[in-house]
Amino acid sequence: MTRHRYPTAALAGDYGRAVAGISLTTAPLFLVALNPYVAVLFAVLLVLFLTFAWRTLLRQFGPLAMTDDGIASRGPFAVELSWSALDELKLAYFATRRDGGGGWMHLALRAGRKRLRLDSRIEGFAAVVERATRAAIARHLTLSVTTTANLAALGVRVAELERR
Repeated sequence: MTRHRYPTAALAGDYGRAVAGISLTTAPLFLVALNPYVAVLFAVLLVLFLTFAWRTLLRQFGPLAMTDDGIASRGPFAVELSWSALDELKLAYFATRRDGGGGWMHLALRAGRKRLRLDSRIEGFAAVVERATRAAIARHLTLSVTTTANLAALGVRVAELERR
C-alpha cells in the first residue's frame, strides 16, 4: 500500500487565494451599505470562496491510500474505488501560459457512481496515474486521444502497458 497526500506548501497558494477572496468579499458586505443586487453578488462570491477554502482543507487532510486492489481517499468524505470496477479514466492538462508551460494535470476516475479527482500536486501523482492506467487497460476502457497524449507527456506509455 502506498499513501499519497498534498504537501502543505503545494496548497499554500490555494489557501492564500481563499483568504484573499473571503476578505475582499466579506469586507464590503459588512462595512458598506450595498445595493441589494450587489450585496447578493458579494454573498454568492463569499460562498464560492468559502467552498474553495473548504475543498482545499479537505485535500490537505484527506490523504489517498493506493493498493493493488484499488484507491481510496480518507477523511470526512471518503471514497473507495476498486480497480476491477473502474469505468472511466480521464487525464487533463491545464496550462497557465500560452506556451503550455507551468500548468498542472488533473486525473478523474470513476467506478459506477463513485468518483475520485486529484491533481498533479499530490505526492506520487505519476505512480497513481500509471496504476490507474494499468487498471483501465485491464478493463479494456477506451482512453480519449487527449488522455493518451497527456499520459505520454507524463511518461506513461500505454502501448507498453498493453503488452504486459
